[in-house]
This record gives sequence, C-alpha cells and structure tokens, in this order.
Amino acid sequence: MDEVVPRARRVSMTDVARIAGVSQKTVSRVINDEPYVTDSIRERVLAVVEQVGFRPNAAARALVTQRSRRIGVVALGGTAFYGPSSVLAEVEAVSRKAGYALSVVRTDPGAGADIQAAIDTLAAQGAEGIVISEPVDFGKGLLTVPDGIEVLTFGMRPVTSSPRELIIGADESSGARDATEHLLVQGHATVHHIAGPMNWQSSRSRRDGWRRALDDEGVSVVDPAESDWTPSGGYDAMRALLSDAVATGVPCTAVFVANDQMAIGAMAAIRDAGLRVPHDVAIIGFDDIDVAAFQAVPLSTVRQNFAETSRIGMHRLLRALDGHAPGTANRKLQAQLIIRESSQITPAN
Repeated sequence: MDEVVPRARRVSMTDVARIAGVSQKTVSRVINDEPYVTDSIRERVLAVVEQVGFRPNAAARALVTQRSRRIGVVALGGTAFYGPSSVLAEVEAVSRKAGYALSVVRTDPGAGADIQAAIDTLAAQGAEGIVISEPVDFGKGLLTVPDGIEVLTFGMRPVTSSPRELIIGADESSGARDATEHLLVQGHATVHHIAGPMNWQSSRSRRDGWRRALDDEGVSVVDPAESDWTPSGGYDAMRALLSDAVATGVPCTAVFVANDQMAIGAMAAIRDAGLRVPHDVAIIGFDDIDVAAFQAVPLSTVRQNFAETSRIGMHRLLRALDGHAPGTANRKLQAQLIIRESSQITPAN
C-alpha cells in the first residue's frame, strides 16, 4: 500500500490492481459497484483509488457497460431567469452526485424549431436521459425523442412523443388563483394582471388561475398586460395599466404579477406615479426569489420550491435510467402563497 505511481502519466486500472494486489476484473467490479466483492477487498481497492487519484475512463466504461452516463438538458428560454436557472443548478448537482455527465443545449425563447434540433443533438451525443427545463410553444405536434432515451419535463403537460415521459411541476394555476383570491378578500373590486410571454406554459397557467378566481367571484375582468419577465418589462406594463385605469375609469388597486422580477419593476412604476404599495395599489408576485422579502415594501408572492421539484424529478429520472419503475408519470406539487406587506395593509399597533 506504500507504492505510489508517478503522476507523469495517467493512472490506469492496471496500476490500481497491481498496488491493491487484486485482479483488474476485481477493480472493475468495485469501480462499477458490482456484487461479488468482499467488503475488505472493496475498501482496499477504494483506498488505492483515492491514493493514486485514479479516474475511470468514461469512454472505456461506456464500451463495457453500454451506458454513457450522460444526461442532456434543453434549457428553454435561456437561464437568465430565476426559475430555469434554479432548476438547472439543481439538475447539475444531482447529476454530478450520481456520477452522470451533463450536456446543456440552450435555445432561444422565440425559436421553437430549435428545440427539436437540441434534442437531436443530445441524442447524438449519447444522452441516456433528456431534461426539458421550461416548456414553451414549439409548434404543432409533439417533439420526437428516440426510443430508449428517458425524458423528464419540468412542466404540467407532455411535450414529447415518448410514452414514458416524466412530468413534474408546481401547480402554478392554483397558486395564481390563491393569490388573486387573497387580493379580492382584501376588498378590491377586481384584480389586474401583468402576464409573462404567452408562448410560455408558465405564463398561461398563471393567467388561467387568475382568470378563474375572478370568474368564480363574478367580478369584472380587465385584459392582462403581457410582458417579458424582466423588471423593466414589469415597470412598463404597470405604467400601461395605470394609464388605462385613468382612461377607462376602472381603478387599478390590486395587481397579480406573473413573476417577482416584473413585480419589483411594477412597484417602482407605482412609486414613480406618486402612489404607495399597498395603500393605493396592492401587489403579489410569483416565484419567491431571494430578494422578494427584502424590498422596501416586502413582496407577497407565490413560492415554488425549485430545489425540491428538481430533486424529486431527477430522482425519478435516475430510477428510470437504472431500469426501475419511476411511479406516476405526472406529478404536481403545491405552490405556497406567501403573504407580506405588499398585498395588505398591516393595522397599526
């Protein structure tokens, strides 16, 4: 155990076997976590692996095991936004811990035709599983995934032809409905809405929840202002709503915003109009980003636990890759309404 292999060349499995005093087949069994190796031998081999810094050759292992141990990610809409970036970070962490390499192909939010090309690229790279991080419209029909590749979609409906597609996501529609109902309970005659881009599934789900809450209460519905997820977009959309309120005579006293970044921009527009949150305009966002609670007026929001959603989805994908039944194909997680100062006036003590 005192012999050390010089680092001038790459350490091989043969080196590990020689130092540990076992066969190369035994080293292979330990590296691939196969049975028929005693605990003492396994510990000895792993100690040598750590000592000499042995790293298995991924290409060679793939030839032996017929497994690439590669997961591909289609990062739709880029990763500049809080939700997609949070999902990607957790997918990467889980994949690395499980011993999988990760390939990421980013596509433009407006380039739906690129999504199929991204899947084809990942399949050509030998990806065993493909993760679709944020579904957007991609044209008619379903995306085609080659047989034998497992698929995990973070969303609420199938987007591929795979009969084994795993789907997981927060119940965004119910979360939006809860937010809108909370504002109505505060006594507002109606609730305006700043929506995200309508080619995103998330935007439509949140808009639909907002609309259902208004319809259930029988209150008037004002057409939503569509924006682009950014603070500047939220600012412009809020200015438009305030201007329309003056023109139509329908007061804008409460707004449900499809994400927190737009909501923060909207609060700035309200302030610049000489109004106060929540005294003149109450507001609720969506996502619960890390700065939401630390605004000058803490922002009420709908919390999605992106880390938990990603971990559950990846656990099911990894089980499927290992040949186990992953359980129910479609999993919906609850979104949580977080009430802060921006949506209700706190009574004075």
